[in-house]
Amino acid sequence: MTTPPWKPIAEHYQASRDAAIPSKWLLPPAQVQQLRQAANPRVRDAALAVLDPSELEITALDATELAARIRQRTLSCVAVANAFCHSAAIAQQLTNCLTEIFFHEALTRARELDEMLATTGGRPVGPLHGVPVSVKDHYNVRGHPTTAGYIAYAKTDGSAGSNEANNKQRDAHIVDVMRRAGAVLYAKTNNPQCMMVLETVSNIYGRTLNPWNLRLAAGGSSGGEAALIAQRGSPLGIASDIGGSIRVPAAFNGMYGFKPSGKRVPTGGWECTNSGAESITAVAGPIARSVRDLDLFMQVTSDARPWLREPLLTMPWRTRLESSSPLAGGQGSKLKVGVMRWDEVVMPHPCITRVLDETAEKLRQAGHQVIDFKPYNHKRAWDEILLPLYFTDGGKDIKNTLDAGQEEMLPCASELLHDPIVRECSIHEVWKLNIARDYYRSEYLQRWADTAKHSSSTFEEKPMDILICPAAPIVATPHDFKPWWGYGAHWNLLDYPSGVLPAGQVLAGDAYPEGYRSVNELDRKNVELWDNSMYLGMPVAIQVVGLTHEDEAVVGAMGVIDRLVNPEKYPPLTD
Repeated sequence: MTTPPWKPIAEHYQASRDAAIPSKWLLPPAQVQQLRQAANPRVRDAALAVLDPSELEITALDATELAARIRQRTLSCVAVANAFCHSAAIAQQLTNCLTEIFFHEALTRARELDEMLATTGGRPVGPLHGVPVSVKDHYNVRGHPTTAGYIAYAKTDGSAGSNEANNKQRDAHIVDVMRRAGAVLYAKTNNPQCMMVLETVSNIYGRTLNPWNLRLAAGGSSGGEAALIAQRGSPLGIASDIGGSIRVPAAFNGMYGFKPSGKRVPTGGWECTNSGAESITAVAGPIARSVRDLDLFMQVTSDARPWLREPLLTMPWRTRLESSSPLAGGQGSKLKVGVMRWDEVVMPHPCITRVLDETAEKLRQAGHQVIDFKPYNHKRAWDEILLPLYFTDGGKDIKNTLDAGQEEMLPCASELLHDPIVRECSIHEVWKLNIARDYYRSEYLQRWADTAKHSSSTFEEKPMDILICPAAPIVATPHDFKPWWGYGAHWNLLDYPSGVLPAGQVLAGDAYPEGYRSVNELDRKNVELWDNSMYLGMPVAIQVVGLTHEDEAVVGAMGVIDRLVNPEKYPPLTD
C-alpha cells in the first residue's frame, strides 16, 4: 500500500508533540489499551487515579476559584501549572485532544508570576494571574505553529521539516488578551480538517475521542478543548464557533460553552480557510467548567478594550451574575422563558427532550414564566440561506488547501461539501442571499417580539427574555457521522448569543414514545442512532439563546438555570 504523501508530515508533528510529554507522566501502554478496550470505555475520571492529592484538589477548581486562591497566596502558580500540565498529559494519552505541548514554557512563566506576587506585595498582573488557559489550535500562539487541521498549514519546504519554521511571531488578539491578564498558556488543542464539521478529526493529528465514551465523538470543531476541559486538563479554553463549534463539543462533553454575538470578542490572528467570508459571523468564545468562568472570560476580554485594536463593538461587559441581581436568583422580577422542544426538522433523542422538559418545570416551580415557542422555518433557512452562505465559493478554498497538502478529504467534510446545495455563487447571488438572510432575521425577530402576547396577569407583558432548546439532536455521535447541526447553526445565522450547560444525564428509562414515526430522512437517521445502552450515563445539555447583543442576559440566565439544575455546585443563597 502506497504511503500518502502527507503521512511523514503528520508523523513528524505527532512525534514532536508526544516527545513534549515528560516521561514521568507517561502511562503504561497496556493501561491505555485496557482503558480503551473496556466494555464501557469511559476515561473521563482516569486521571483521578494518577494525580496526587494536591493535584486532585487543584484540578477540581474552576478558573474563578483558582484565580482567587492564587491571589490569596494559598496556591502557587507553579503548583497550579504543574497540576494542569500533568492532567493534560493524561488526557492527551487517552483521548488525543492536544496538538502542541509547551509545559516547560508554562512552568517557567508560572515561576515568574510567583516571583512577581512575592516582590509586589501580592499584586497580580491581572485577573487571570497564574490561571492555565488552553487554546484551540487555529489561534496563533507566539513561538508555536498553527496547523488548523491542515497538512498544507504544517508544511515548511514541502517535507516533514522542523516545526520551528512555522512558529508564529505574534499571539492572536484574544490569546494576547488572556496572556496580558496573567494566564499561563501551556497547550493547543485539536480541531478538525476544514473546521466546518461536528467531529474533531484531521489527517495531521488524528481523532479526538469523547472521554465519557471513547466510541463516541468529542464534537467539533472545538472538540479538543471540550475533551481536555472535561478531563480536568484545563479550567478554561479559547474556542470558536460559526455553526455550533463551541456549543456542540461543550454539550457532548458535559461542559459549559458560550457563543457571543458577533464583534464582541476579537478574532484577529486566527488561521482557517474561508477567512474573510462575513455573511455568517464566526466568533471567538470560551469553554469552561462553570457559568461564572464564561462570565470571567467575557469580563477579562472586555476590560482589555479590544475595540481599540480591532474593529469590534465598543460594548463593555456588564455582568448579570451578581447574587443580588434578579437574573442570579435574587429578589425582583422573574424570567420569561420560551421553550422550543424541537426545530420541526429533527426530533432530539428522548433523553434531551426529557431534560428540557424537566428544566422548564424547575423554572416554573421557581416562579419564572415559561411559554412554548414555535420554530419558524428552520429547514428552509438552512437550505435556502444558511448552507449556501457558508460556502459561497462552493468549497473551493477548502479543496484548494487540501490539494496543497496532497491530502484527501475526510468523510464528514466530504458529505457536507458534496451536498447539492453547496455551489459557487456569483457576487449578485451572494447579495441576494444576504438580503434573504436579513429579511429572515427580521421575520424571526418579529416572532420573538410576538411572545409578549403570551403573558399571564401575574407577569409583565414583555417578549421572552431567553429561549431554551436542545444544543443538538444527539448527546454525542458515532465516529464519522454527520448529524443535523441546525440546532447550533441557526443562531449563528441570526447572530443570537447562545450558551450550553449540562442539565442531566441519559437514564435507563429514556425511550422514544411508542409508535414514533420519523418525520423525514434526517430524522430517520437520528432515530436509528438511538441506543440507550451506548449513551447511558452520558451528559445531557440544554442551550440558552438570547437576542443579538443581549450576551450578558444570556449568561445571567444561564446562571439562574444552572442553580436550578445543578444546585450541588452552589452554596445556599442568603438574604
